[in-house]
Amino acid sequence: MKAPLDLLRERRKELGQESMVSALLDRRPLFLRGALIGAVVLGVSVACTALVFLRYEYVKNQTAQLTRFEAESTQLQTDMAASRAKLDQLTATNRSLTEGLTTLRTSSALLAELQLRTPERIQLQSAAVQGQNLVLKGQALDPEAFARINALQLELGRSPLMQSKGVTLIKLERVPAAPPVPGQTGPVASDAVSFELAGPFATLPPARQLAVMRQLGSEGMARRLQLLQAEGLIP
Repeated sequence: MKAPLDLLRERRKELGQESMVSALLDRRPLFLRGALIGAVVLGVSVACTALVFLRYEYVKNQTAQLTRFEAESTQLQTDMAASRAKLDQLTATNRSLTEGLTTLRTSSALLAELQLRTPERIQLQSAAVQGQNLVLKGQALDPEAFARINALQLELGRSPLMQSKGVTLIKLERVPAAPPVPGQTGPVASDAVSFELAGPFATLPPARQLAVMRQLGSEGMARRLQLLQAEGLIP
């Protein structure tokens, strides 16, 4: 093996230092140890870099999954809100239809109740439903026309279809009788008092409503109510 070139060999001899070959031989284990430590440090650095890269890829994949789940969750919430809105609309429609099918305001039961509650010598000219109220217009004939109107007001207040003490007198006006026609036979027309009454309808639970329908002879409405109860549309 060729000896390494040592330009300072003479100077080393003068200073009493060992030759370069001997110095290199003595430092070879140190060099190997340093190289080994460097290799270990480099390996650890590479391993840490690989772990950091793997961790980054894992976090990126998890973030992508969370982003996808968030988008799916937002879409599900939107779909649920739309479904809830449709359900609320359908429920409101069913409730409106049910109320329309079971209301006493436009049924024969209301006409039967008015017939039963109207005193003699009172002529009902119109019965109109205005929102939640019933408006009656008519005439009461003398004698005691005002007492007959008061009796009608009290009777309507006792009706299960109306709110108690809610019927009020809106208008009251005396109408003079028409003069007799020459040659007319029969009773002479008497004076009359025109009136207008209004009152709010009562809100009846289904069981009470069914009993009222049967009491007033509205069997068709009673059967309709029973069918709606069987279908679970009303309690």
